[in-house]
Amino acid sequence: MIVVWFLIKEGFKGLVRSKFAGAFTILIVWITLTILGLGYIIGRDTINAVNSLKAQFDINIFIRESASQEKIQDFADHLKALEEVEDFTFISKDKAAQKFQKEFGKDIYSVLDYNPLPPSFNLQLKPIYRNLASVESITSDLSEFSVIDEIKYKKNFLVMLEKYQRVILYIITGAFLLLCFISIILISNTIKMAIFSRRNTISTLKLIGATNNFIRAPFIIEGVLQGFLGASLASGMIYGLAYLLNNHLQSVVQYTVELNLPIFAVIVSFGSVMGLLGSIRAIRKFL
Repeated sequence: MIVVWFLIKEGFKGLVRSKFAGAFTILIVWITLTILGLGYIIGRDTINAVNSLKAQFDINIFIRESASQEKIQDFADHLKALEEVEDFTFISKDKAAQKFQKEFGKDIYSVLDYNPLPPSFNLQLKPIYRNLASVESITSDLSEFSVIDEIKYKKNFLVMLEKYQRVILYIITGAFLLLCFISIILISNTIKMAIFSRRNTISTLKLIGATNNFIRAPFIIEGVLQGFLGASLASGMIYGLAYLLNNHLQSVVQYTVELNLPIFAVIVSFGSVMGLLGSIRAIRKFL
């Protein structure tokens, strides 16, 4: 226990001795994880907004005028059994006429002498199947039924949503990897400088029989501390910005940031892991 406490103290002392280099590394980790944290929150909320739009996506299946009630019921039973279907609604000719009047303010019979609107099914898919590939596969299978006259859905709308969702994902992933790489390199370089500045002490420790693990431990602790402190500052910054936005700029921005404890726990843990990786990378080269 005494040895462990000594190594922890040496790690803290090493952080203090690194002065500008250590402070600069903490600053970079702070900025990096603030950007990553905000990027994650914005990306998360954007993808949630896209999924909310997808939830409004439906498929309209128009039934032939000549289809019997029995065949329509058989088709409804088939829809009910489909794994991909979350819910569906049958719209009769009379309901279609009522819907027309509600949307356009005119009775279909006052425009025409008859009701040309066909019966139809309005189909909602489960979230996992609200993508172009699934929709095309499902509509292709359903089109084989003889009762179906036409199937319509907003293909361009779905293509646009998926395109922007991919772009957001690529941008967030690319920024995440780049910023993580930069932070790990900077932490690694700081530890390298610390090892170089204490090379005489390290040589002395080796002469008196200190093991490599004993020598490495303070440097690893120093790297983890740099990552932890930078991540803690980033968590504080993100919380402060979210508080400012939610309590003072809500009327201007019309956007509420939802934060929870796991987000901050992940940021702090991730910063510590970055520090660990950076210190291990430096130690492998010099010790």
